[in-house]
Amino acid sequence: MATSSLSNTYDSEEFRRHGHELIDILADYLRDATSRSDMPVLDYREPDELVSEFDFDNPANRNLPLDGFIRKVIANMNHMHHPRFVGHQNTPPLTAGVIAQMCTTLLNNGVAVYEMGPASMAAERNVIRYMARLIGFGADADGIFTHGGSAGNLTGLLAARQAMSEYNIWEEGVRHDRPVGIIVSDQSHYSISRNAKVIGLGGRSVIRIPYDSRYAMSTGLLQETMQKAGEQGIRVICVAANACSTSTGTYDNLEEIAAFCRENRLWFHVDGAHGLGVLFSDKYRHLVRGLEHADSVVIDFHKMLLTPGLNTMVLFRDGRRSYETFAQKAGYLFEKHDGNEWYNGARRTLECTKSALGIVAWAVIKYYGGETLGNYVDSRYDLAKRFGEAILHTGGMELAVTPESNIVCFRYAPEGIAADKLNDLNRLIRKAVIQSGEFYLVQTELEGNIWLRTALMNAMTDDSDLERLIGTVKRYGGELAGTLT
Repeated sequence: MATSSLSNTYDSEEFRRHGHELIDILADYLRDATSRSDMPVLDYREPDELVSEFDFDNPANRNLPLDGFIRKVIANMNHMHHPRFVGHQNTPPLTAGVIAQMCTTLLNNGVAVYEMGPASMAAERNVIRYMARLIGFGADADGIFTHGGSAGNLTGLLAARQAMSEYNIWEEGVRHDRPVGIIVSDQSHYSISRNAKVIGLGGRSVIRIPYDSRYAMSTGLLQETMQKAGEQGIRVICVAANACSTSTGTYDNLEEIAAFCRENRLWFHVDGAHGLGVLFSDKYRHLVRGLEHADSVVIDFHKMLLTPGLNTMVLFRDGRRSYETFAQKAGYLFEKHDGNEWYNGARRTLECTKSALGIVAWAVIKYYGGETLGNYVDSRYDLAKRFGEAILHTGGMELAVTPESNIVCFRYAPEGIAADKLNDLNRLIRKAVIQSGEFYLVQTELEGNIWLRTALMNAMTDDSDLERLIGTVKRYGGELAGTLT
């Protein structure tokens, strides 16, 4: 009886009915979200209130049909496809990628070993080769997909630790009498310093180098920084660069960092999770000159490549290094004669069970192509430049730095407000804007100052939306300025 009941849950016609309902609901949502309707970007509710809404014992949920559940989920989520979503670096994914991911979700093939997801590993292999050629890597390049930029950075740093240590650090562990270190910018993503600690190098191993007026790494201080680390008994093995930084969207000078790493025989890692969409852009490709010299590169497809998340690629200029990252044995997974076999994914990534990420990335590249992706990047970077110029020409507004990517940091700073009150004022402005549902934006802290921060991810966002954002910020700023004492 129990087996029969379980079998009924896989009824193909029931799936067809629910699937058609789902597509209709999502298609209607997509139409409404992209049409500049009165839909709030985020219908903000306090966390505990929403927990009650989804409580299994909530009377409203007792006879809740599946389509009602989906509508409830949509109503209580942030809307990436809304043109006035200008917050975190989440992309409104293209439909071919969504459809591909729906397929791989139903198939549910993990890809630790080839037999579990053959098509995924084949697709992944081809996307890796495609992206390696775009970067300018040679035929020896190789890589692997993983879930998110943090895991990607961990994979790259583990490879650096293994390749550049003077002993087998994977097997012997970290030797505290011979500490190694990584030079990072003060504007690096937190996952770089966190991962250095995760892999056992310790807090002292993260050697921070100051940034310049653009919030990019001060490459002129690299030699001095490495020398000071040596005086403290730390042997630098790696420099991690931003392409671009998360806070300001600023690109480090990859050519200068690459030259320094070559001269000093250091591993060159590039965190390009957000900013390597410029590989598809003729206009902005120059921002990553020198990338072809990197030893390891991280790219998030789910940021500027319009792909459902999480979907991250880690590429190695010397593909053999990718096999050294996780050099342990798992006899129940691999045959003894298995060597550096690209198709057994668990050899080279943190995850054993991994989603079919390669298929989703393959679908986006195949069905939209490099020209579409390049035009998207150009349009968002161009829009950010125009937004920056509009802020500069608006009274009572300040720009943190000239935008280099699609990230813009600005704040409301009218005359008559004391400098020590501006942080509180801009925090209050952001909270008011979010709770109104008019826009969704975030904030960042630079040198002790709070700035409103936009990441222009949505291809539908245009100049009129950003003019409205400036007006909204000024309106709430004017209302809230009087509340500060």
